[in-house]
Amino acid sequence: MKHAKRVLFFIFFITVLFIAVFFGYDLKTNPYKFLTKNNDLVVEAEAKYIIPGGQTIGVELKTEGILVVGLADIVNTDKVSTSPAKLAGMQIGDKILSIDSIRFEDAEDIIKYTESKGIKDYSITYEREGKIYNCNITPVQIYKSNEIKFGFWARDDIAGIGTVTFVDPETGRFSAIGHGIADADTGKLIDIKTGVISKANITSIKLGKKGEPGEIIGYILRDEKSLGTVENNTNFGVYGNINKNGMNYFKNDLIEVGSKEEMTLGPAEIYSCVNNETKIYNIEVTKIFYQNKPDEKSFVIKIVDDELLGLTNGIIQGMSGCPVVQNNKIVGAVTHVFMNDPTKGYGIYIEWIFNEFNSNEKLEI
Repeated sequence: MKHAKRVLFFIFFITVLFIAVFFGYDLKTNPYKFLTKNNDLVVEAEAKYIIPGGQTIGVELKTEGILVVGLADIVNTDKVSTSPAKLAGMQIGDKILSIDSIRFEDAEDIIKYTESKGIKDYSITYEREGKIYNCNITPVQIYKSNEIKFGFWARDDIAGIGTVTFVDPETGRFSAIGHGIADADTGKLIDIKTGVISKANITSIKLGKKGEPGEIIGYILRDEKSLGTVENNTNFGVYGNINKNGMNYFKNDLIEVGSKEEMTLGPAEIYSCVNNETKIYNIEVTKIFYQNKPDEKSFVIKIVDDELLGLTNGIIQGMSGCPVVQNNKIVGAVTHVFMNDPTKGYGIYIEWIFNEFNSNEKLEI
């Protein structure tokens, strides 16, 4: 019995050693290689071609509901510090849906409404983590002022600069940014009602430093026609449709979509626009992670292009969404920068973006 166990253990050891030697290089280069030796994972499909992005754009989103981004104490006419909203149970991240059964589009409209109605009991309906709640709040008058306040800060829109990942020439749909847009105050993914993307003008670059991310600084060209509309804000980027005239802005040659199984450690490129011109820059893929479900941190890249390093010191805010290209195929997009080393950052597999992209496609019925 002991002899049989030893023989089985020896066979097992030799098998593991053989696999490690035979597949070792492939596994180190790409963790999917072992699974695809017998084509167990990859299913041959017709090649998909898209227009790679890299263009810096302005993104403007209108939230679904008015977002509570802060709670504040108010010094009332009795010189008492209080927050009616906090006392009523409201929290940061709540979405105000209506007040006195009236839906408001803008935070300013709430101020105008309460100014017209004065101090009274207001019925507020709000959403928190997908559930609907109701509460009654009586605002207070500020000490030595005629203003009345509920004791919360609110926001109804958000704007910023990002990068287009790709445009589908067949449908005119686009993907940008590579990760979801979250509220800076709450950290939660923003539910959007409408949104637009427009051209942006870069005015300067804040260089990335260890512990301090850099940033593309510029402004949205609102005087020009928008490039397209935003339909969805997801964990893996924003999606929408390019306007007919906006398609002229995306002129890069078509490129084939690659799979995560085709990625390897080593040279690659990103398309980026950090100097008001879309260019191709050299990078290195330094790590590839095996993922059996979508995640925005699929692989690690390092900027090695001297020109780009001279402009930015590495990956900076606004470069999220830059397409990653390897062996003439788009394989992913930039998502995050390493806080301790701005030359390095994470990317997401392009197929994770496509999964989300296709699942959010709206069908005409």
